[in-house]
Amino acid sequence: MEELRLQAYAKVNLTLDVGPRRADGYHEIHSVMQTVSLADELFFSRTPRGVSVDCDSPEVPAGSGNLAGRALEILADRLPGGIRLEIRKRIPVAAGLGGGSSDAAAALKGANRLYGLGLTERELLACAAAVGSDVPFFILGGTVEARGRGELVRRLPPLPALWLVLAKPDFGVSTAEVYAGYKPCGREPRTPRLVAALEMGDREGVLHALGNDLEEVTASAYPEVGALKARLEALGALKTLMSGSGPAVYGIFPGEREARLAARELRDESVTHFVCRTVNEEETREGEQG
Repeated sequence: MEELRLQAYAKVNLTLDVGPRRADGYHEIHSVMQTVSLADELFFSRTPRGVSVDCDSPEVPAGSGNLAGRALEILADRLPGGIRLEIRKRIPVAAGLGGGSSDAAAALKGANRLYGLGLTERELLACAAAVGSDVPFFILGGTVEARGRGELVRRLPPLPALWLVLAKPDFGVSTAEVYAGYKPCGREPRTPRLVAALEMGDREGVLHALGNDLEEVTASAYPEVGALKARLEALGALKTLMSGSGPAVYGIFPGEREARLAARELRDESVTHFVCRTVNEEETREGEQG
């Protein structure tokens, strides 16, 4: 195989329970994450030697400053030749949607396929954990439970198909700063309830269990987050939530029509927004095309 194209899907956090700070400086987390149809496109081609990574977004660094470049460097000793990777960016940067981590996971999978390395899923997960906290999730895709700093992942029964409007204010946030501002409040963890609802196929139970411990931190520093959630609720969202450390939020709508009507109302407002749907594990695999 000389060339390869992959989709690198965004994610939303359905839950994010934050625990104590660990010895390594990370917080212990327990989360359910979900891939959605918003995606970057990655184009791989063989070269005689070396690794090069370019992106069409000026907000994204090239080369080893890019998480995808870091991922390819981890595999460099196993590659019989070089790789050129071009990233066409659609997932907003510094939004809590995992775009950089998704690109890194796709880079690992792409290199494995491009050169027929034969790496198993377990080996890919080990490489992913060395790159970044959310990268192992994207190796699996679909509906996944994550623990530790995010590197301990387990597949869950697929989330019932949902239509979302993703919306991001015109600024980014620092994940490290948001975690630094988090203070435990003794709230009952939401993730176990969500896992139970998924295992029972309880759609209403899923909606009631959603929540994000970091939302209060980001929303207190950036009132636009709360205002955007309120706007999506006014437009008919069944539930709204911030993803990751934000500032992107999403609204879950009854169906595609309702989501597109809501998005139409946002066109004249200074907010980046997308209509998308949840994507299961099988669909993430179908997004890998030669």
